[in-house]
Amino acid sequence: MKSLIPCQKHEGSYLHFIIYSKQKAEYLCELCQLELDNSEVKNDSQLIHIRSAFNSSEYLLSKLNLDTQLNQYFTELDEKNEKKINNILQDLKVQIKNLQNNLQAIEKELDQHQKCFLDKKKKIKNRLNLAIQFDQFKQFILNLQQLGDAINPQAIEENEKKLHQYFQDLKKNDSKDLNQTVENILIEILQPKDQMDEQYPQIKKLEEQLQLFRNSQIEFQKQIRKMNDGTRIRSILLLRSFSRKVENQISSKLNKIILSLQQVYFSSSDGLNGQTFWNKINGKSNLLMIFKSKSGNIFGGFSPCQWQLNLNNYVQDNSLSSFLFSQTHDQIYPLKEAHKQYAIYCNSTHIPCFGYNGDLYIYQDLNQGHSTLGISYQWDQYQNLNPKSSHLYGQITPNIQECEIYQVIFS
Repeated sequence: MKSLIPCQKHEGSYLHFIIYSKQKAEYLCELCQLELDNSEVKNDSQLIHIRSAFNSSEYLLSKLNLDTQLNQYFTELDEKNEKKINNILQDLKVQIKNLQNNLQAIEKELDQHQKCFLDKKKKIKNRLNLAIQFDQFKQFILNLQQLGDAINPQAIEENEKKLHQYFQDLKKNDSKDLNQTVENILIEILQPKDQMDEQYPQIKKLEEQLQLFRNSQIEFQKQIRKMNDGTRIRSILLLRSFSRKVENQISSKLNKIILSLQQVYFSSSDGLNGQTFWNKINGKSNLLMIFKSKSGNIFGGFSPCQWQLNLNNYVQDNSLSSFLFSQTHDQIYPLKEAHKQYAIYCNSTHIPCFGYNGDLYIYQDLNQGHSTLGISYQWDQYQNLNPKSSHLYGQITPNIQECEIYQVIFS
């Protein structure tokens, strides 16, 4: 849009909005908008910013009464405009340049460390040569060589006597004097320590820059992949918006980019059976489990830990990336650091068990079990006096009706 269109109702104002409803569509200026009855906008009308709609079909789509998930998708897609992506890319280019400059600085820093090391080594060698009169020892060897092939026992014997005395002088006092001399030389040259001997500021700076670059690269890829965001989990149970929340939780906790999610187990096609459940997941890691209970509650959990049928023990998650979730309550419950050793429990009678004493515990018949949410996984409403809760399942026992399991694949 190159020019503004004046409003016919208000002199000096220009048309910036469209308001439409089932009855009509009307162009508005700012003053027209202020004169609107708020209820008129809220009830069945949509207010559209003309320039935004003119520049973006995604923005216009978000105003056309799409279902909640599609509306959210196009609204967010419109926000990921070329300018924002370009800004991230320009930032990445600056960071790449900084990395290149820093690598050159590291090269100089390492050269300096090498020079410092060689200088100290040379000083130690020179001082030791003086301390043990190394030139005198070398002269003994040179004198021996000068004898050549001539057999001169007297000269050799004289050389040996002098050499013996040389060693005796060095080793007098059972070499205590020599040891003390050498130690003093090392202390004098190596102490006090040069801070540069142990510090590599440019390398530390590089580590920080690499982390910034990695963060920016992840953000850039998120923007590029926005078009597919929320579609990697092809779940019947999870809404697009909550799928996105779950994926973001996994990606941010592990600081990895999700490439895809592979279907491992679907109760609708594989049957709702505990043995089949374990056959499908045994030996696998990075599993996302989604359940629907008899009450209609949808919940589940993710852990990077490996599920092992016959382990009969807990598995520790040092990454603290395991979590439980409830789509019903729109909440995510992260693993507590103090309970990281209880991330999951592997046993053939549990399918699955997350947390100590079962924050999420489902028995092999997929009906029995309980939830003590809040013991190992953070839940603000946890009550210690009555740990068993119906919060996740909608009832005390899980009574699973549907189940989906995916393996998360990272790039």
